[in-house]
Amino acid sequence: MAALNENTVWTWNAIGKRKGAWALDTDAPEATRGFLLNHLIHELLPAKQDGMRWSNSDPITGQAAWFDLRVSIARAPAPREAQPAFPPIRTPVPKGPAKLAQKVGS
Repeated sequence: MAALNENTVWTWNAIGKRKGAWALDTDAPEATRGFLLNHLIHELLPAKQDGMRWSNSDPITGQAAWFDLRVSIARAPAPREAQPAFPPIRTPVPKGPAKLAQKVGS
């Protein structure tokens, strides 16, 4: 796609979920193998010469500015569970059935 920078690594923020979120089981792959990058990206940019720290977001939409981030990626041994691992959160959404079946037709 012409609009994409060939040196940009794209991620989908929704591949990782905190345990308990979305009523997922605490051992669901989204909670144990997925990962989130939100905690790595500070909401403020580094201080300018005048000491001011601007928001690390698009000035119109307020969306986090991931597009101009420089990262270094290195292979590491796979942990037993994705890190950082936080305790499950309480959710008001009840857990769904372990098995879901639906009859189609008569």
